[in-house]
Amino acid sequence: METKDTVTFLRSKDFVMLKDIGQGGTGQTKLLKDETINEQFVCKKYSTYYPDQQSLYYDNFVNEIKLLYKINHPNIVRIFNYYLYPERVTGYILMEYIDGEDIEAYISSNPGEVNNIFLQTINGFKYLEENNILHRDIRPNNILVSNDRVVKIIDFGFGKNIASLEDNQKSITLNWAYSLPNEFNDSIYDFKTEIYFVGKLFERIIQINNLHKLFKYKSILNKMTTPESDSRIASFYTIFREVTSKNSTFIKFSSNEKQIYSNIANSIMTVCSTIEYSTKYLDDIEIITKRLDDLINKSLLEDYVQNNSSLINCFIADPYSYKKSPVIPIEYIVSFSDWWKGISNEYKIIVLNNLWERFDTIKRMSDNLPF
Repeated sequence: METKDTVTFLRSKDFVMLKDIGQGGTGQTKLLKDETINEQFVCKKYSTYYPDQQSLYYDNFVNEIKLLYKINHPNIVRIFNYYLYPERVTGYILMEYIDGEDIEAYISSNPGEVNNIFLQTINGFKYLEENNILHRDIRPNNILVSNDRVVKIIDFGFGKNIASLEDNQKSITLNWAYSLPNEFNDSIYDFKTEIYFVGKLFERIIQINNLHKLFKYKSILNKMTTPESDSRIASFYTIFREVTSKNSTFIKFSSNEKQIYSNIANSIMTVCSTIEYSTKYLDDIEIITKRLDDLINKSLLEDYVQNNSSLINCFIADPYSYKKSPVIPIEYIVSFSDWWKGISNEYKIIVLNNLWERFDTIKRMSDNLPF
């Protein structure tokens, strides 16, 4: 049997403690600084209010580490390292420092940002949904907004990775600040439940700050907060699509911009033959930008895209089928990439949503396999 060597780093890493941040129900947090790279980090220590409960939620703390290591999204807190001391039933998580305030306080001070913050929050939870992760502790102090106006979802101590439908069959008992959805009567907590609590959070913020006239997505919020699960909006992905479609009515594009967009959209529709029901559309702006750059760099001496899949792959994830004949001018890609890099993220999301509307019309094929 092959033996596995253990790699041990003998040199410890020292941090400078800057200040206490606070004590939660199961965690104590401090702000640390790494003077070598001149960066600040939040260090969360597993530490309960009551010593006799120290072992009660330790597995949740370890689970939080496992969940955060799977996550990489601009609207979710990043984890950099962890240190576990199981013999002492404690540990530490070293994570991103978010210089800002909780979502309720931020919107109270910046009411004009409510629509932007709503969209970012939906985007973050959409990512969690796509990765089968339930947060299960949705409250204002677990959604922060940085001084750069970026939403950050934090605290996955009650989070859960959903492997099957059976994992949804148990709700957790917390001190919920809002009325409970009807599925709690059947001990169910699923992604529709997450939608409900995110909706109730925004409903409360809008009400206490009297933002009814400023908030653009009242009809969507109503579909999020209905107590009956079967009547509730189906997914965060559906919410994201509805929000971005609604945004399109508020933003105007020039004739030249529309032509640049149409050249790319028509090109993809020409060469992409089918997609499967499981196929996902890409929404990570950084990944899309990088793939466009890579395609252009590989085509500097060509007049036409030589591999049509390389263009489709900028916007659609496998599986799909496509035509192989080179028919797409490289100048279309270059013009689109230059324009894409110059528009705001809000505009980019609208562009993507319009592309997705096109993709919805591509013939769907079943990807059911016997094993």
